[in-house]
Amino acid sequence: MSVELGPPDGTIEARAVAIRGGQALLAVFAGVVAVGAMVPAFEWAALAVGFGAESAATAVFVTVGNAAGFTAAALLFLLYAGDLDVLRVRRPTGRDAAVAVGGAIGLIVAGYGILLAFSAAGLSPSTNEALTNPPAYFLAMIPLSFLTVAVGEELLFRGVVQGELRRALGPAGAIAGASLLFGLLHYVAGTGTPAEKLVYVAVAATLGIGLGALYEYTDTIVVPIVVHGAYNAVQYAVQYLETAGI
Repeated sequence: MSVELGPPDGTIEARAVAIRGGQALLAVFAGVVAVGAMVPAFEWAALAVGFGAESAATAVFVTVGNAAGFTAAALLFLLYAGDLDVLRVRRPTGRDAAVAVGGAIGLIVAGYGILLAFSAAGLSPSTNEALTNPPAYFLAMIPLSFLTVAVGEELLFRGVVQGELRRALGPAGAIAGASLLFGLLHYVAGTGTPAEKLVYVAVAATLGIGLGALYEYTDTIVVPIVVHGAYNAVQYAVQYLETAGI
């Protein structure tokens, strides 16, 4: 499969970059606003059915609400902007499945490799707030990674942001821009010093490049969703084993 690096007409125009870049930023802003509205609603629902404020179940509700916010923002943005065609979706093939498996393994290995590289340099990333929850939360999130977090983040950042930027910058520029925004969003998701948060941003942005490349290579959002879900599921499984003392 051949992948072109530049925009469709081969020319990067400032006006197109401004318009598509503005739309990409607007989509991310819409995602943040939607999450701000969805998370309290999901948390209220968890409390309303009797789960404790600090329970694993309520934490799961909050995470699902976060993903629902990103998903809603992505789909509503595409409908409002009339840009549904920027989202590439098709039925996965056997080849897509093989790429997804290889991509998941590659992303997991890359993730640990990046962390080791930063560690060797005396740097460590901040801790995602989700990793401070009870063990039962991690166990529940292993399957839910594929259905919630991965879906919401990939629809927004690969489907919408990368899709919009592709029209002005081509695939390579779109991958870089979407990955940068994806990484920056993780600054507020981590707990730690500003330096640790910046390391977390760098790790997330680098992994985002891999997800973006998979999206362009396979031409379907399903593959990066599966790979992202697998990566998160492994992190949750490891965290569960550690916190449960297994």
